[in-house]
Amino acid sequence: MPKFRRSVPMSELREQMTPEQKKQHETTYQASRGGWFKPADKPVPGTPKKG
Repeated sequence: MPKFRRSVPMSELREQMTPEQKKQHETTYQASRGGWFKPADKPVPGTPKKG
């Protein structure tokens, strides 16, 4: 009888991601906020503000 894993290691899932997916799900640690958060979008010079 085959054994099934209860979970897949995050490192294994990360290896299968494309560079675009890795950039989309990138997080940074911010001690002042107490955890891992997505980085804020930086404005690109020459683009108009939304809203």
